[in-house]
Amino acid sequence: MKALITGISGRVGPNLARAMTERGYEIRGLVMPDDPQAHKLASLDVELIEADLADAAGVRAAADGVDVIVHLAAQIPQGGSPSERMLDVNTRAVMSLLEGALASRRPLKRFVLASTYQTYNPFVTRPVTFSEDTPQAPIDIYALTKLLAEEICLTYFREYGMPATILRYSSIKAANEVLGMLKPAWLNYFIDMTLSKNRIPFFGAEHVDETRAVMREALNTPDAVCAAADAQGRPWRLVVQDVRDTVAGTLLALESEAAVGEAFNMTGPPAISYARAAKILADATGRPYLSVTLPFYRGADASTEKARDMLGYKPQYTFDKMVQTALAYERGEPIDQIPN
Repeated sequence: MKALITGISGRVGPNLARAMTERGYEIRGLVMPDDPQAHKLASLDVELIEADLADAAGVRAAADGVDVIVHLAAQIPQGGSPSERMLDVNTRAVMSLLEGALASRRPLKRFVLASTYQTYNPFVTRPVTFSEDTPQAPIDIYALTKLLAEEICLTYFREYGMPATILRYSSIKAANEVLGMLKPAWLNYFIDMTLSKNRIPFFGAEHVDETRAVMREALNTPDAVCAAADAQGRPWRLVVQDVRDTVAGTLLALESEAAVGEAFNMTGPPAISYARAAKILADATGRPYLSVTLPFYRGADASTEKARDMLGYKPQYTFDKMVQTALAYERGEPIDQIPN
């Protein structure tokens, strides 16, 4: 069976390609022209096709002659990336892939879209756990483009019988990224992104000055791990998933007939508190533990009950297991994943 994986040089792509190859799939990967991350695929038996995802003809051609498509590629809001680029990569490219599949020499058996739980708007200041029935209400252009992509997939499913499945991931991490989490600069990046030009601070304009002051103080201890909590002492919840769980869940969705026409939250084990995660990292690395009190709460999570019930999804890489793998990688030991 032949599979097309877009975004194959990213965080999930090489690991998914390796797992699919072991299951007998023949892999075609779509990469950007002169992709600087393509070296991660050197050890894999993969046919690579170069095309910008804004190139509709190139994307359609890549979809020809494959049995399944896993669309992982995405443009996230970073740097000077304009909203139009996010629309091209996250939305229009989905239609190009689906049109390519309709015109293909081979009928498509499955189209898997990598979406995000941000379509629910996780930027809320109260504890909440989203299910697939939760109304989707994007707060930014990135999440909007992902929701539009979901609707395109479901429309092609209804109109053409296109066997589409939607997976809503959370924050995915590979082994080489875990030990840098919860540092003040890591937390401050989230704050800065929220407060940057043309973004609405979801925690309210009245808290901006206080938030910046707290983060300036935290940045004075750059190697600390931050145990963030709100003014009432409620620890923030950290929603993160290991790339290995992501691959396992994606394979289940790809190969289950029950997944056709469905959307699934594909996050990790239950969320962990920042306080607990910081303690694990501090104990493992010897870095200082720093309590950070911010004037708002963050802790939206997504239930995986539907994926567990319908697909048999069992995320197993809790945060402490992720840290242990990261330490093994840092020591130069073999690990069961391809780092980002």
